[in-house]
Amino acid sequence: MKKIVQKSIILSLIISLFMAYLMPLSALAQSTNDTGQALEIAPPLLELSANPGATINTQISIRNIAKGKLLVNGKVNDFEANGEDGNPKVILDENETNPYSIKSWVGSLSELTLAPKQINNLKVVIRIPSNAAPGGYYGVIRFTALPPELKGTGVSLSASIGVLVLLRVNGAVKEGMGVKEFSVNKFGQAGTFFETAPLNFVERLENTGNIHEQPTGKITITDMFGRKVANVNVNMPPRNVLPHSTRKFTQPLDSSVIGNRILFGRYTAKLSVVYGDNKQTLTKTISFWVIPYRLIGLIVLLIVTIGAGLYYLIRRYNRYIISRAEKSRRRR
Repeated sequence: MKKIVQKSIILSLIISLFMAYLMPLSALAQSTNDTGQALEIAPPLLELSANPGATINTQISIRNIAKGKLLVNGKVNDFEANGEDGNPKVILDENETNPYSIKSWVGSLSELTLAPKQINNLKVVIRIPSNAAPGGYYGVIRFTALPPELKGTGVSLSASIGVLVLLRVNGAVKEGMGVKEFSVNKFGQAGTFFETAPLNFVERLENTGNIHEQPTGKITITDMFGRKVANVNVNMPPRNVLPHSTRKFTQPLDSSVIGNRILFGRYTAKLSVVYGDNKQTLTKTISFWVIPYRLIGLIVLLIVTIGAGLYYLIRRYNRYIISRAEKSRRRR
């Protein structure tokens, strides 16, 4: 029997998913490591819905892209939003309670043996308790793999790959969202007075309900005369905001939006986003100024310089004319 080199190798998760939750389901998630062992899985996201007490039967396709056989094992963990950028954070602490957990709902996952390049479908059974409250529940089914000869040695691989699960339990869910921030910034500094474009709009949308939401809409920009300058889409394509979390969205206000237009004066930006089953609307309006004060200062300085120069030349010319007239008078 092989001597155990290490009892365990630090587990580092590589989940090549973002909470851009609507990425094409045909996409494959991939995990590799230094030994050349690797997996591909599809879909990277499972969006499911069912009634309390229902049983969901689904499957995940797993492919071995290593050069040798692999034993694949699956495990279910909870996850939550990692900050406001939408990346998922896997919760490894088994003792941490999570009101949105599906860990106890997912049946045991079979161990798979995959030959090189082989694809197999892993059946996943989710049993929803009959007393489950309506709302959103979440988890990540992640997979690790190792060569069969390493089984039982205590050696594990240093990477895992996961499928995010977003499950909606049907019923009277609580939907609620708010705008925590709507601002304009340049180089990361928010303000109301700017010199030039490009600028960026920032929205921080908070989900106060118990179900994930996909708020979508637009920002309408008008000038000081009420004329529409541009429209900017918000959260397109749609991405999710988890319950009791805040997600930040940004959009540029640059040549891709306004073309070759030069911004000057006071502008108004109106945010309007729609969310939920009943198409509820969030709105907020802000104003900002774009004044190219350096350019204006340069133009003013140039005008003053030209004016002073003309004034000086005119005075010299007048003195010259007066001097010639006096000389002519003396000759007479």
